[in-house]
Amino acid sequence: MIQSINFGDKNTWDDWKILPMERPVFAPPKPKTTYIDIPGGNGTLDLSESLAGYPVYENRTGSFKFRVMNDYKPWYERYSEIMNYLHGRAMNAILADEPEWFYRGRFSVDAWESGDTWSVITIGYNVNPYKWSIRSSIEPCEWDSFNFDTDIMLDGIFNNIAINSPSSWISKTFDSVCFGTAPISPVLNVNNSDGLNVRFVNKLLDIDKTIYLTDGVNLVPDFVFYGLSSYTLMFKGIGNVSIEFRNGRL
Repeated sequence: MIQSINFGDKNTWDDWKILPMERPVFAPPKPKTTYIDIPGGNGTLDLSESLAGYPVYENRTGSFKFRVMNDYKPWYERYSEIMNYLHGRAMNAILADEPEWFYRGRFSVDAWESGDTWSVITIGYNVNPYKWSIRSSIEPCEWDSFNFDTDIMLDGIFNNIAINSPSSWISKTFDSVCFGTAPISPVLNVNNSDGLNVRFVNKLLDIDKTIYLTDGVNLVPDFVFYGLSSYTLMFKGIGNVSIEFRNGRL
């Protein structure tokens, strides 16, 4: 397999005929930490998780070096082509080694070194600390790439959940394995309803919220899936609801 990266709609080998000088891997993100010294006492007070309730990270930053094959196109045309498409722009990047995940961030052309046989171009990146699944929880699985041992058909779990309880609460419980390891807040898509009430509790993060959902797209940043072995949403009303999100992981 040719090692390559998809930047947006462009593939580094198929479109530009450039090859990474080593296996491309995004650098790990640096944890954000806050320590307060304790005068007259031992050690320091660690407040790193005091606001969010979980570890938070800086962006991943670094660069990739690619060999540019000089016999495919004049170097100055290749240089301008890559600069015009990539330099300073925000887009998704997908590594050939992990085609089911994308990194989101901003990219730049940091350097060009000319040589007789090949040139070298350095592409810098500043991307989100988490990588995200290509398909959302309500998109159909692609059977060609589906792994029956490890993958989960999320669309069969989270798409068009029927709610028929106008006067009392009913519960829908989901295993945490469905949500990945990044903190995520879902989008709740409601249809065929005059309105639904939904309650979400995450005791680890001290969240207990009840909101009213209208027909259409409902953003719910107060609902955070993180840190529990399972999650329960409680509904009251009549309608269909789809729970949309993308898995994230480091």
